[in-house]
Amino acid sequence: MKRIFLLLLALMVFPALIFAGGKQEVAKEEGPKEVKIVIRAKGNPTEHWKVDAFDEAVKLLNEELQAEGDNRTVVIEKIFDDASWADVVRSFAMSADAGEAPDIILGGHEHIAVYSTAGYIIPLADSVSEIKKMYPEFDDVIDNLWASCMLHGKVWGVPQDIEARPLYYSIPKLKALGWSNAKIKALPERIKKGEFTLDDMIATAKEAVAKGVVEPGHGYWHRPKRGPDFYQYYFSYGGYFYDPDENKLVIVEDALEKWYAFQRKIVDEGITPENFIGTDWRIWHDTVSHGKALFWNGGSWQWGEWAGIYLKDQGGQEYLFENVGYALQPSGVRGKSGGTLSHPTVYMVTTEKASGRKGRDLAVRLLAKVTTKELNTKHAVESTHIGILKSQANYPPYNKDRFLSDVIYMLDYNYFLPNHVMFSTWEDAVWEGMQAAEIGQRSPQDSTAATIKLLQAELGDALIVK
Repeated sequence: MKRIFLLLLALMVFPALIFAGGKQEVAKEEGPKEVKIVIRAKGNPTEHWKVDAFDEAVKLLNEELQAEGDNRTVVIEKIFDDASWADVVRSFAMSADAGEAPDIILGGHEHIAVYSTAGYIIPLADSVSEIKKMYPEFDDVIDNLWASCMLHGKVWGVPQDIEARPLYYSIPKLKALGWSNAKIKALPERIKKGEFTLDDMIATAKEAVAKGVVEPGHGYWHRPKRGPDFYQYYFSYGGYFYDPDENKLVIVEDALEKWYAFQRKIVDEGITPENFIGTDWRIWHDTVSHGKALFWNGGSWQWGEWAGIYLKDQGGQEYLFENVGYALQPSGVRGKSGGTLSHPTVYMVTTEKASGRKGRDLAVRLLAKVTTKELNTKHAVESTHIGILKSQANYPPYNKDRFLSDVIYMLDYNYFLPNHVMFSTWEDAVWEGMQAAEIGQRSPQDSTAATIKLLQAELGDALIVK
């Protein structure tokens, strides 16, 4: 029995020993093991670095693994399209439920709440300080951006880009109204100090229409479709989204009514067209980029679209700098600083169950390798998104870009959407109320009352009414 036991033990300890022709040979050591990591992101053609940056990042990671003696080799698959956010979320959820999701998914930071609650993504660290210790590259991320990646005290994502949503204005149109170069140049600072408000913008736009400087309905154009840009007006009148201490969503009744009144007033004053919501994006881009409106609200990323697509034959950025100015979103309260809503997109890592693959540690390490000034600047410059890294402020390929250098100060006046699992319900209700107010279906007062009633019914104890 003792001899049988020793024989079995030998077979377990030395499974690689084989016998052939009277000789003992050791099997060859297992070669490199491929680990596949699939990355999915959405974006327009100028935003291709959201996935293409991984081509260089995976080389850096594999070099590091080889130097460590790790026999794994990472290969990547990239999925990039320009589907709507709703379609991206829907298809991602379906693929995660089927165990076929990408390993890395790019989304709005507010998706963290939904994806984590559904069990689709993993927390990357228990704190910001921990993830910085684990991966030194992350210490370069602008500190306040980590707030957008947090939920229940844990880090669930890594910032990929961020933007501002400036108020743009036509320099030639302001000159036609009699504004001097000095007055035009001073406008961003006046908005920052709260000296030029939304009421001043309306009055200026109304004057431009009255004097024939712009056509009726072209004094001010907001975005033509649903989106978070509209919440800037809610903030401009003192509104906010979220109470972190209570972990509850917030609606500020007075700010909501003033926001809804603003949306109706721009139509009543003749500076925004009737039934403007739903205007085709191509019409919107063509109109504002060619200076046919006096004021408009847009994203910093759209500067690159205008230069590279709509104004390509007119000089691109050179034309824009000569004809278009930009500033923070004006406040609705005199003396209150202007601001901007920033919407970081973040990389999230899916669970093994959601993707059907192992290698979570390598997916996070790959995100560290893509979070460098060299790679992020390629995306920032080409797509006119603001850099996410501290080092980019002094990095020549970034700071030589005039527009990005001009608008980076706006991150000192920004705020984020909340990472709350019920925020989409909040959005649906306030959008419905805003649209009803702007098109005149209901008065701002009635829309406010209806919106709050709907929010209370659908959110219950998850909502605080101020």
